[in-house]
Amino acid sequence: MVRRSEETCFFVPERRRSRRDQQRDPRSERQRAEHWTRRRLRCRGARLGVVRRRRRDPKHSSWLDGGADRLGRVEGDEFLLAIAAADIACLTGADFGAAVREVLRQFEINATIEDVIDRHFWIEVRPPMLDAVRAVRDLGLRCGLATNQQNLRGTYMRTSLGFEKIFDEQFYSFELGFAKPEAGYFQKIMDRINVAPDRVLFIDDHEGNVAGAREIGIHSELFPSDGGVAALTAILARYGVRL
Repeated sequence: MVRRSEETCFFVPERRRSRRDQQRDPRSERQRAEHWTRRRLRCRGARLGVVRRRRRDPKHSSWLDGGADRLGRVEGDEFLLAIAAADIACLTGADFGAAVREVLRQFEINATIEDVIDRHFWIEVRPPMLDAVRAVRDLGLRCGLATNQQNLRGTYMRTSLGFEKIFDEQFYSFELGFAKPEAGYFQKIMDRINVAPDRVLFIDDHEGNVAGAREIGIHSELFPSDGGVAALTAILARYGVRL
């Protein structure tokens, strides 16, 4: 049981694009990236979130569609995969801007990174989930955001969304030098907050991340793909936390 106290930390998860089941996904990060980029998503790292989600706008896919047409369908798909691979490679600290510029050079595309990656990364917060986090904090629990992000998106999230007013802590993979589900990611967080793993509850909608946190003794729960505040409330209730 994770008791409520000033030592208890609660981590709000990121929500990925789809969870048709709750089994560990055997595919590699690159294979998952290829699956989604082949469906014309901008890049693997732009994840849907429990507290944030990508905006839907006709402009969102216009450059990619046009770029793929100019390159040819096969090469266009390969370009999207290269962008996705760059995103993944930069989750632990390498500069994503430099990686994208290298991809553009390799494909001989005369464009800037701003043409390829939206300046605001198409992220918007979900107020009901943020309200739930505030309610948890009002109960005396420390709340943190734990997310895999490359430096451009992570910096935008840290500096532009007001999360510092919502969360006690923000943990970004590009700053930690590790990415979920690596044990090093979770251990870095434990070291920073100076709390024993069995005093922490981690919630995430990816089974692999949940398993990774459990490996070092963190209480971890899988968030359902269609979950919202009700799902969060049910999970917290199992640990004696009543919203």
